[in-house]
Amino acid sequence: MVNLHLEIRDLFLVEERVKTFKNWPFSDNNTCNVRNMAEAGFYSIATGIDDADTAKCFLCGKELDGWEASDDPWAEHKSHAAKCAFVQLGKKEDELLLSEFLSILKQYMSNETKRLAEVTKELTDEKAKAVRRRCLGRN
Repeated sequence: MVNLHLEIRDLFLVEERVKTFKNWPFSDNNTCNVRNMAEAGFYSIATGIDDADTAKCFLCGKELDGWEASDDPWAEHKSHAAKCAFVQLGKKEDELLLSEFLSILKQYMSNETKRLAEVTKELTDEKAKAVRRRCLGRN
């Protein structure tokens, strides 16, 4: 069954991304710390200790893991997702011009709407299959 997670978080804001890093394995003394990760557009998608270093870009959706303490989140993001609009701007949130921030926000909302539509379609398809099975007597 598809897990329909409709909670909309304001992940386009750095402080909201920071909040997602619950068990990040690196300290503030490391280059690959929570603040640098969030400023580079990443939020944590970890589900436990085994994947504690798994992160995803709020805008392009690029997922990365296997981080090392000395990794530069901006450089890694650029290396793996050079076409990401956030990476191409190359600025921290507080350095963005209003027009740049609004452009990022527009792209984020567009991506989130598409993602929710895809998840909703998957859920609808699964429910339709279940109804068909019941109608045909195949529980």
